[in-house]
Amino acid sequence: MVLLKRIKKPVTVLLFLVLSSACFAKDALSLFKDGYSRQQEDDYYGAIENYREAIQLNPQYGEAWYNLSLCTYYLGEYDLALEYIDEALKYAKNYADMKNLKGQILISSGNIDGSRKLFSEILKEYPNNVDARFGLAELDLFDGSLSTAEKRYLDALKRDGTNRKALLSLALVSAEMGKADAAERYINMALEYHSGESGVHYLASYLACKRGDFTEAEKRARSAVQIDGNFDKAYELLSGILYTQGRYKEVVDLCDFRIGRSRNLSKAWYLKAKALTKLNKIDEAISSYNTGLSINPQDEIMRLALEHLVDKKLNLEDSRRVQWEKFHLDKAEDYKRNFDGQSERYEYQKALAINPLDQDARQRFADMLEKEGLYELYLHQLKFIKENFYDRLEADKKKQTSESSPVREKSAQEIKNDDTIASLENLMEDNLSARWNVDPFYFDKTRWKLGIYYEKTTVQLLHPDSEEILALSVKNIFNGVAGTSVEVKSDPVSGYGEAYRAARTAGMDYFVIIRTDETERSFTLAADVYSGRTGTKTADFHIYRTGNDRVAKAVRRLRSAVLDILPVRGKVLQIVNGTILVDLGKSDGVVKGCQFDVVRRGQVTTKDTGPGVVYNDSAVVGSFVAEKVDEEICEGKYTKKGFYDTLNQDDEVILVKVPDSDSAKKTDAANETRPGADKDGVPSTQQAKTLERESLKESLKTPLKETTLINLIEQVH
Repeated sequence: MVLLKRIKKPVTVLLFLVLSSACFAKDALSLFKDGYSRQQEDDYYGAIENYREAIQLNPQYGEAWYNLSLCTYYLGEYDLALEYIDEALKYAKNYADMKNLKGQILISSGNIDGSRKLFSEILKEYPNNVDARFGLAELDLFDGSLSTAEKRYLDALKRDGTNRKALLSLALVSAEMGKADAAERYINMALEYHSGESGVHYLASYLACKRGDFTEAEKRARSAVQIDGNFDKAYELLSGILYTQGRYKEVVDLCDFRIGRSRNLSKAWYLKAKALTKLNKIDEAISSYNTGLSINPQDEIMRLALEHLVDKKLNLEDSRRVQWEKFHLDKAEDYKRNFDGQSERYEYQKALAINPLDQDARQRFADMLEKEGLYELYLHQLKFIKENFYDRLEADKKKQTSESSPVREKSAQEIKNDDTIASLENLMEDNLSARWNVDPFYFDKTRWKLGIYYEKTTVQLLHPDSEEILALSVKNIFNGVAGTSVEVKSDPVSGYGEAYRAARTAGMDYFVIIRTDETERSFTLAADVYSGRTGTKTADFHIYRTGNDRVAKAVRRLRSAVLDILPVRGKVLQIVNGTILVDLGKSDGVVKGCQFDVVRRGQVTTKDTGPGVVYNDSAVVGSFVAEKVDEEICEGKYTKKGFYDTLNQDDEVILVKVPDSDSAKKTDAANETRPGADKDGVPSTQQAKTLERESLKESLKTPLKETTLINLIEQVH
C-alpha cells in the first residue's frame, strides 16, 4: 500500500502530461491540415498563417516547416523560403523532398552551383528520385541545352510513366525544339492520366496555340475554366485565343468578366484596349489603356501601344497628350538626378514625340543640350522655341488687340533665351558653319536604309501583338538617327524569304528580323541582321533585360548594337584650295585626327558577308584627315591619290581610323544615336566602344535567363 501511494502521484502527473501532449499534437495537426487545404486551393497567405500557428505550438514540426517554405517559395520570397527549409531539414522525415525544394529555391535565388551540387547529391543517395532530375533539367534549360533537359525528363518518365510534370515538361520542351508530333503525344498522355486537372488542360491549350490549332486551343482553355472557375490564367489565355481569331466583341466581354472579378488585372485592360482599337472604338480604347496604366505604370508594352495609338489617331492639339507626356518628363528628371545624360535625352525625345507642342518640355531638352556642351544644337533649339512659341504669341497678340493695347510683356525665360541666342550667335561667328556659310541642321545625312520586320508568334501569354508594337518602337527609335532611314512592315512576315524579298525590292542596305519573349520579370529581344543585297547574315543580337525599363533598355541597346556595326559615312560638302568640308562632326564621334578614305559617289557597297563596306581601290580618289571639328561638320586637308585631282562634291568619306589620343578618349559629344564603326564594321568611335563594354557588363549581371518555357515548367507543381 505504501508503494502504491508513493507512485500514485507520479502516474497521475504522467497521465496529465500524456493527455496534454495529445491535445498539443492534435491542435498542431489540425492547424497543419487546415493550412494544407488552403495550400491546395492556392491560398498561400492563409496556408502560411496556419503553418506558422502550428509551428508556434510545435517548433519541431518538420512537415509544417516544409510546407511553410513551399508556400513562401510560391510567393517569390526566396531568402525566407531558404531559411524555412533549413529549419525543416533539422526535423526531416521526407529528406529527399525537402532537399529538392531547397534546390529549387537555390535556382530561383541564382545559386546555380549550389543547386546543381544538391540535386547531384540527392541522385547519388536516391538514384530513382525524379524531382532531382527535374531540378537538373531546369538548370539545363537555363543553360539553353534543350536536348539535355529532354533526356533528363525522359529518364524521369521511365521511372514513373504517368508522372504529370515529366509528361508536361516533355510536351513543352518538344514543342520548343520543333518536335510537334512528340509534343502532341506527351500532352495527350497527360490528358489521359490527369484529365481532371485544370493545369493540364491549360498547357494543352497553350500547345495547341503554338501549333496554330485554335479550335482545339479554345476547347482546352474552356475545359480548364470549367474544372476551376477561379483559374484566371486560363481565362487570360482564352481571351488571347479569341483575339487571335478576330472575335473582338467576345474579347471585350471576357475582359470585362475578368475585370469584374478583379479590377486590378492590368493585362485584361490591355487586351480590352487592343480589341476596342480593332473595333475602331478609339476613345474607349484610350480609356482602357489609361486605367491599365494607372494600375501598373511600369507596363512598358501597354504604354507603347497607347503612344502608338495616340500618334496615329489623335490631333497634335489634343489636350490629353500632356498627361501621357508627363510620365517621360518625370523619368527624364530622375535620370538627370542620376547623371545619366543618354537616358535623359531619350526620355525628353519620347515626351516631345507625344506632345511636340509643349514649350516647357522643349525648353528642358534645350537646357540639357547646353549642359552636355552641345551649344550649336542648343542654339538651334532656342531658335525653334522662339520662332514656334514666342513669335507666334506675339503674332496672336497683334491680331487680337488694337494699336493702343499694351505691349505683351516677355517672360523671364523668354528674355533669358533672347540674351542667350544673341550671345551664342556672337560666339559662333567664327565657327565652321559661319565660315563656310552653311546650316548643318538642314543637311540630309541619311547614309543607311534599314528594314525592320517581325515574325508573329501564334501565342503571347502576356501581351498579344507585342511583336508589332516592338517593331514600331524600333522604327521610331531609329527615326532620331541622322544617318539612317528605317522602314517597318506593318504586317508580320512569314519568314526570312518574305523579309529578304521586301528588303531587296525596297533597296535596303540591311534588314532586321526581330523576335520577342517576355515573362513577368524579364524581356528578351532577339534580332537577326541580314544584307539587303545578298541576303547573308551580317550579325545577330540577343538582348536580355530585367527590372524596370527593361523594354526601353532592350530597344535602345538594339539601336546602338546595329549602329555600332554601321561604318561612319559622310559626304564632301565643299572644296576650297585642298581643304574640304564634310558633314560629320563631334556628334558622329569624329575628333581631330580621324582618318578617312575619300571614295567616288555611288561606289561604296556593303560586304557580301559580315558587317562593313567595300569599294574598289580604283574608286578611292584620296584621303582626308579631320583638323577642325564642330558638332555636325568638320574640315581638313585632302590628299589626292595619283597625279590627277578627281575629287567632286558629294563624294563619300569612310572612316578608317580614330586616333588614340587623349582627346579622342575624353570626347563625350558623340551619343548612342549615330553609326560608330570603321570601314570593316568594327566599333571605332569612343562612344561605340563604351556602349559595347556596358552591354557586356549588363549581360553578365544575370546568370539565369528566364523564358516563357521555363516559367511554364516552373508552374507545374
